[in-house]
Amino acid sequence: MRRCAVKLGMSTILLGLVVGTGGCSGTTASAASCTGGRAAPGVTPDEVRVGLLYPDSGLLAGAFPALRAGVDARLGEANAAGGIHGRKVVYEWRDDAGTAEANLNGARELVEQRGVFGMLEFTVAAAGSAQYLADRGIPTVGLAAEDVWTRYRNMFSFSNTLAAPIDTYGRFVHERGGTSAFLLRNAMSAGVSGATLRVGQSMQALGVQVVGSLAYTPDADSVSDVARQIVDSGADTIVTMLTPAALPPVLRAIREAGGSPKVVLSMSGYDHSLLRRYGPDLAGVFIPVFYRPFEAGGAPIAHYLDAMARYSPQTDSPEQEFGLISYIDTDLFLRGLQAAGPCPTRQSFLAGMRTLTHYDAGGLIQPTNIGASQGRQPTCLALMQVDPSGSAFGVAQNNLCGRELGPAL
Repeated sequence: MRRCAVKLGMSTILLGLVVGTGGCSGTTASAASCTGGRAAPGVTPDEVRVGLLYPDSGLLAGAFPALRAGVDARLGEANAAGGIHGRKVVYEWRDDAGTAEANLNGARELVEQRGVFGMLEFTVAAAGSAQYLADRGIPTVGLAAEDVWTRYRNMFSFSNTLAAPIDTYGRFVHERGGTSAFLLRNAMSAGVSGATLRVGQSMQALGVQVVGSLAYTPDADSVSDVARQIVDSGADTIVTMLTPAALPPVLRAIREAGGSPKVVLSMSGYDHSLLRRYGPDLAGVFIPVFYRPFEAGGAPIAHYLDAMARYSPQTDSPEQEFGLISYIDTDLFLRGLQAAGPCPTRQSFLAGMRTLTHYDAGGLIQPTNIGASQGRQPTCLALMQVDPSGSAFGVAQNNLCGRELGPAL
């Protein structure tokens, strides 16, 4: 019988992350028995081939630093431990440029030409391929920032972060004294536009009036003009969905124009390397997170950082939100593949995902019933805040909870 080599002294939490994902389960013999007519697309005796879609170019490319590093780290440690049921998990990626058309084209190529078993998606353009992948029952795991993640039974994520409206964001702004909000988002993305609408609904549910909204393209618009429009709106709160590097110049221009918002809530930007470049401009900014913050430390964070160092050494700053998010969602995909059994099919993968009733990514997230939570957004979150010097993040509020809202208007 094959045995797992487990380092003495490793905590139960870390064993759950590595062994629980199937790193040392199954045998090559059982894998070989699935060949021929029983083999699912993308499954061979030695490997499972997965597709990866994300924006490597285009307006949103800068929003996803360290994303592939997180995928590489989680697959690297799983494969080093023997793979899933004796198979290594490998992937091919395509650039969807953050557009629905490119997303669909990339999905078609990966499925029809490369024959992948399932898909990892970290994009705000998943709507482009959602129907196509659902019609074929292709397992899809990734960043749930669009409402399509609430519609299809083949799509899973550890957190539907902006896929459905909740009042938690509005509750936070209201408790911080905000009464009026200006919504600033990236242009050229229907996914971001829809997410902005849902955040606006969250504001209004708590009596925070939305007094302005703007789709912003840094290369085409004057930062000073955008700042003046925000200041002139009278908003005391700014909610942003910009690429992390696009936000600091806007905040600097707002302050230069005489603006002094009570609350700046950014839906991304929990990235320690960002502070080294733009720290003072980001002082005071709040960022919501649905996972264990790096500042919390402990065995789960130490394990993640070790995996990044071992299997993604090219990443000089692993403490980035999308590195951790992609790591967790890749782990979730591996858990589904493990649950699918030694002869996985796409159908058994989807069924197996619904057996994950207490999934916690080895302590990186709160325990979640993946099947029951599919299509629903967690209503509780933590708020990180950049300190006054712009040199560090701190936990401004932990476990802030709200409620689900009806569909966005």
